[in-house]
Amino acid sequence: MISAAGVHDFHFTRTDVRWNPDTQTVQTTVRVFTDDLELALRNHHGLGEEVKIWLGDESEWALADSSIHAWLQAHLNVALGGSPVQWTWVGKEVELDVSYLYLESQPLANHSALWRASNSLLFAEFNDQVNEIHLHDVGADGVKVERREMLNAEWPSFEWDSSTPADSGSDE
Repeated sequence: MISAAGVHDFHFTRTDVRWNPDTQTVQTTVRVFTDDLELALRNHHGLGEEVKIWLGDESEWALADSSIHAWLQAHLNVALGGSPVQWTWVGKEVELDVSYLYLESQPLANHSALWRASNSLLFAEFNDQVNEIHLHDVGADGVKVERREMLNAEWPSFEWDSSTPADSGSDE
């Protein structure tokens, strides 16, 4: 197997995190290059080259889904009002070189406008890794609001008060 580190020069993920007022859940989609994901799984779980991961193949590693879920839980953290979101694995889709990973929270009784997001996906694998995170919320007035940030190893997290106008400027 060829090392994924030399396959492409673009190290990027995109994570969409959406508050669903109908189900009272946080629904998340992570888009990641499949070769990078396989490398991260190999590193995160200490797998030797003899383990064939082959995401999306009919011979896919039997522990792929549970291993991806564990990796996401270790590296993607979202909290609402100071309460960490606990992720439930929904599934994945592998489309050639991109994998779509789906997570959902349990219903949250108290939706808070204060979000905290941390995303360290692939930071251990690539020192130029960038993780875009896009938060979507619905205000008390029913108006959709959103916040998009580009995170890296030097700035892996941020806070957002979705009740504050987007142009207020403060991340503190």
